[in-house]
Amino acid sequence: MGDAAGQLIPTLDLLALVGYVGAWFGYVVHTKRRNLHQKRGLLAAMNRVREQWADAILERDNRIVDSQVINGLVRKETFFASTTLLILASTVALLGVGDQVNQLFREIPFAHPTPLALWELKVAVLALTFVYAFFKFTWAIRQHSYCGTLLAAMPMPDKVAEHGGRQQAVRLARLSNLAARHFNDGMRAYYFALAELSWFINAWVFLLATAWVIVVLYRREFRSKALSILG
Repeated sequence: MGDAAGQLIPTLDLLALVGYVGAWFGYVVHTKRRNLHQKRGLLAAMNRVREQWADAILERDNRIVDSQVINGLVRKETFFASTTLLILASTVALLGVGDQVNQLFREIPFAHPTPLALWELKVAVLALTFVYAFFKFTWAIRQHSYCGTLLAAMPMPDKVAEHGGRQQAVRLARLSNLAARHFNDGMRAYYFALAELSWFINAWVFLLATAWVIVVLYRREFRSKALSILG
């Protein structure tokens, strides 16, 4: 009977997990409303810059630099996608060595003994976080690849009015903005994964780390010097 009870997941850990998911979801909804509807925030400011960039493309005959910009974005997203796969593989491997690694965590000060079911839940949540990040990064890669095709199809300056160049520039800017938003979602998942790592210590540290990550993200997206420069 005692062994069975030891396998149960403590209520505090379940509440901490609910708080973590709720905080992440609430923050995403809040930032989307401020960036997309109120046009405030670092992402909204960069969206305006990308729109100016797309308009400027129409005035250039030589667009090699523009293609290099898109290729650079794709390379950056590819790096994070491949890195996420490596992290995900390492995280999944932890499921098979729960007992050994759990013994190490028991020696950490303030870390509480962790039932095997709770250990597996923690690893599963961490793995799902990186799965989410991987899908976001790969979707950003595809969208910026489409931007390269739109760039190649954009008419020369003397043919802009004849071939609908303005509409093409708008599509390019919107698609690049969408790709940037998905990449930003993937990067945000990394921040929340760092908070989730603290759960291996105990639930209270997990909650504090989640709150700290939200404060850091909010300050960088809505109160940073970078935003004041772009604003």
